[in-house]
Amino acid sequence: MLISFAWTMEPLMAGRKTCTRRRWAERTMRAWQTAWDEGRRRHQAWDKLPYRGGHQRGFIDLTCRPYWEILRDMPESDVQAEGGMCDTTKEFIERYFDGDPDMRVAVLRFVWEADHECAL
Repeated sequence: MLISFAWTMEPLMAGRKTCTRRRWAERTMRAWQTAWDEGRRRHQAWDKLPYRGGHQRGFIDLTCRPYWEILRDMPESDVQAEGGMCDTTKEFIERYFDGDPDMRVAVLRFVWEADHECAL
């Protein structure tokens, strides 16, 4: 499987991003959870989706099973884990999720690994 980090490639490649929150359909989340359940933890990390001209830059290795979370329950510590582009959870929710703290999002926690052959 692959995931795009179009908005956050720089913090990802710098090692500052260790989780991501996404507005995913149920079926997308099921696919990621199934991958985890089947032991498939390593996934391709792209700078943009392939059909938008993207390139693979490395891999993410999931560190826990993907799960749903209501944004208001996001821990303050995850502001930095999301790449540190915001100072507070409120600012993060406003910038990336239309200011809706009641939105349910998918959460992926991972370790980034650059693939130097892909990152060229």
